[in-house]
Amino acid sequence: MTRKTHHRTDGPPAGLLGRGIAGLLAILATAALMMGVTTALYSATRTSDTNTFTAGTVEVALGSSSVTCNVPQIMPGDSSAGHPSGSRDMSTCVYDVRYTGTAPAWLAVDVLVDGGSPALYTGGADGFQVLLRTSGGLNLVDGTTWKAGNGTPTALVNGTTVTRLLLSGTPATSGDTVTFNLDYLLPMSAPNALQGGASSVTLTFRAVQSDNQPIGSCVAGRQCTGISWS
Repeated sequence: MTRKTHHRTDGPPAGLLGRGIAGLLAILATAALMMGVTTALYSATRTSDTNTFTAGTVEVALGSSSVTCNVPQIMPGDSSAGHPSGSRDMSTCVYDVRYTGTAPAWLAVDVLVDGGSPALYTGGADGFQVLLRTSGGLNLVDGTTWKAGNGTPTALVNGTTVTRLLLSGTPATSGDTVTFNLDYLLPMSAPNALQGGASSVTLTFRAVQSDNQPIGSCVAGRQCTGISWS
């Protein structure tokens, strides 16, 4: 009888090895397919309309009816038409101010009375008198005084600017106008020492945004320092 000799090998059967390789290839193919799907996801983008921000403006301009006075021969007893005493036969100085900004704003005026040598304006009852009012009847300067924020009459000093006299407790809007009437008087009691004297009155109009700037206790016709005017 012939004896068959069996030879043993250490590796897996060829059929099992083939199935393992086929499985690995399937896994790799699946991974490759998943990677392909990941890089091919549906997507979309959309850009909004352009958002534009435009700053408002704060501007004032003189109106066409403004009249700058030049009175070369004022004598004791002379006064302008709007003054309650004196001759009342001289011209009232008129300043028509228009707010031209686009943003709501507070309005104010600065007043400077200055003089030569000698100065007609002395700050006393016998010197040059200044009466500054709006056409709406708001008193800003009365003879030789103006009102502080608490309402106290305060001396108008020659050569010193009175600042930030508030014109209204309501913000101005574009196109609003304020007309200032500047009247004056040289009293009959003016001393002889004022001969040849001179004085000038300069008004500076202010506007500042009212948004985020409440005026608090400020009152029209008085000095308002509760907000920033610069």
